[in-house]
Amino acid sequence: MRVLILSSSTGAGHDSCAYAVKEAFDNHSEFCEVYEVLRFISKGVATVLTKGHTAVYRHFPTAFKIGYGHMEKHSAAYSKASSTLTNKFLSVGAKKLSEYVKNGGYDTVICTHPFATIMLTAAIFKFDLKVKTAFVATDYTYAPTVSTEGVDIYFVPDAAITDAFVKYGIATEKIVPSGIPVKQMFYTNLPKDEAKTLMGISNNNAHLIVMCGSMGCGPIKKVIKNISCRLPQNTEITVVCGTNQRLEKALNKKHKLNQNIHIKGFVNNMSELLDSADLYLTKPGGLSVSEARLKNIPMVFINAVAGCEEHNRRFFVKLGAAVCGDSVDELSEKCIELLNNADTIRTMSDILAKQNKNNAAETIREFLAG
Repeated sequence: MRVLILSSSTGAGHDSCAYAVKEAFDNHSEFCEVYEVLRFISKGVATVLTKGHTAVYRHFPTAFKIGYGHMEKHSAAYSKASSTLTNKFLSVGAKKLSEYVKNGGYDTVICTHPFATIMLTAAIFKFDLKVKTAFVATDYTYAPTVSTEGVDIYFVPDAAITDAFVKYGIATEKIVPSGIPVKQMFYTNLPKDEAKTLMGISNNNAHLIVMCGSMGCGPIKKVIKNISCRLPQNTEITVVCGTNQRLEKALNKKHKLNQNIHIKGFVNNMSELLDSADLYLTKPGGLSVSEARLKNIPMVFINAVAGCEEHNRRFFVKLGAAVCGDSVDELSEKCIELLNNADTIRTMSDILAKQNKNNAAETIREFLAG
């Protein structure tokens, strides 16, 4: 097989998913490449839209919510080869995409971003591109701009959301409940006491991890300020700021004298860090919740960004593995309440332990190879 994965940096989860799938192919010595789909329009467009998305996502989440809500209400206009401005814009790159696939000898194209399915569909219908195609969902819902044409297989996070895809016109036989692909390291678990020692956390202490996506969005500063004043005895907090250097600097300045609060920037050992956690305060991004699901870590959700993440939140709250809060005070109360109740945390963890833990990236590779 020669596999091309079309992703987009307008949302770190799509790239993370793409590279998780690539890792599975690489482990079997099968050629696989990840490519930024917007570069088929131009490098400049890719850069501008990526930076613009990050700015809106981090600083204007309400605008993101409104935009996503509009797409959900008009999903039919995006899902087929139509004349919407979005489809016309993305179709500009269809010719270059078709040429790239043909010249590269690719026989399989996987999309981890909905926009990629629109461009791929245009390439198939306009330029007679003949390849095996697939879409990998990165959230626990149907994405409203996913093409319902030109895609052979839809890999979804859980069998429970199959109906959401069928509702939008996807044939049941095209839907494969694979899970959301994450890096292979998340399928390996360290014993909690060993992980705590590795992370510099006392084995006698409960450990709360706080991370609001790779971009460090949401009211993290306010939440940490609120929790730190009422932190239960024998509890430590690790805050992961991701790429938000301004947040990291501000938190370090504010809490540098508190030995029970640890501030980190971008980390490469998230798997081991989650192994050391008793509770995870995070926004319900598709990759974040999938990683926590594998580690059986109960979650408290920050309602930082709505849209697709609202569906992720509902899925895990309904499951009984997460709680949420709409305000800083409510989030703080939820965290403190759970940190003071080991039995409730254990019950939530047990719920996650009973979930399907198949290796999503390997499932996708095996299905497409077959």
